[in-house]
Amino acid sequence: MSKNHVVIAHYKYLDDIVAAIAAMKARGVKDFRTFSPFPSHELEEAVYADAPRSPVRFFTLIGALTGCLAAVLMTSFMSVDYPLRVSAKPLLSYPAFSVIMFECTVLFGGIVTLLAMFHFSRIPNVAFWADYRPNFSEGTFGLTVRATEGDAKAIQAELEKSGAQRVEVEYVR
Repeated sequence: MSKNHVVIAHYKYLDDIVAAIAAMKARGVKDFRTFSPFPSHELEEAVYADAPRSPVRFFTLIGALTGCLAAVLMTSFMSVDYPLRVSAKPLLSYPAFSVIMFECTVLFGGIVTLLAMFHFSRIPNVAFWADYRPNFSEGTFGLTVRATEGDAKAIQAELEKSGAQRVEVEYVR
């Protein structure tokens, strides 16, 4: 059965929404989103306490190594293709190439990191989210849970028990 219902809970206090997140995790619910009128470390820790680490760091390493290799190949090719003999230095003088290697490492690593962050953050988010309410940005915390029709009533009761000011159940496609 598909998750075609959204349970939307409005909270006035941060402690209430943190308790509701813990209750949803204890229930085994993983498909939920939170909305906050301001950044909060407590909310972030509650949501991502047992989440796996981000794979962006591996993409940064791959980009940096690719940049360093590209710089070595580029400078070596240029040095062999257009040789300039300066003070009896060898044609492939890698200590002289170290600056270019470092700069390309940082450049490629940074670009790949930015693209990986966009990819894993799902930016731009072109999906329409029917669970956002404007008052979530005006001082109210929001917790939305995607659920099946059978689970929606039980989740609604649990969110009301956790201190929600208002709980809505909405059908979505």
